Amino acid sequence: MKKLIKNLINFHKKAEKLKTTTRHSWLSDSKRQESVAEHSWMLCLLAVILEDKLKKKVNLLKILKMLLIHDLAESVTGDIPVHEVSARQNRKYESEKKVFKKLVKNLPNKNAKEIISLWEEFEENKTKEAKFANSLDKMEAIMQHNLADISTFDQGDFDVHPYYKDEYFYYDSFIRAFKDVVDIQSMEKIIEAKAAHRIEAKHLEKYRRLKNKK
Repeated sequence: MKKLIKNLINFHKKAEKLKTTTRHSWLSDSKRQESVAEHSWMLCLLAVILEDKLKKKVNLLKILKMLLIHDLAESVTGDIPVHEVSARQNRKYESEKKVFKKLVKNLPNKNAKEIISLWEEFEENKTKEAKFANSLDKMEAIMQHNLADISTFDQGDFDVHPYYKDEYFYYDSFIRAFKDVVDIQSMEKIIEAKAAHRIEAKHLEKYRRLKNKK
């Protein structure tokens, strides 16, 4: 019993690092970047308020678990911005898989298997739960950028922010519509900041086309 409790406390100690691991995204007050833990919390909140809008019923508890653990490896690897071109970006999946195995090593077998299984399901992005979780993960990143001051954007943000990961949002009509609204807000933020010259022309063309449909 004591050994089990010590192992659980040790896991908590490792997972706590997500509170101090910052992401590329900045907060709305521009005083600091958000932590990975804050990102995970917001994903869970979005899942709770959007889940019942989906056409196909999903397992919300499973999704919440998936969202809570999907970035757990970043407690060791740190956050890797999507636009970063690097060796660690290329090795991201393999690195995270090794970290996950180490993190759950001393957990009860049932807990360890569930965490690894949920992470793999999220990464494969094939089940309806994984698709919902992945779309929230991508969309929340855009929404957070929309809340941050545009002075925190670097060129990588301007390169990938418009219509980010658009292919992840066609599995459900409500989620597709939600992403369209978020995308319009993203483009309006860039245009109002007189920064349209920093994005590709095709994004401006797409914005005007979608805007005219609304």
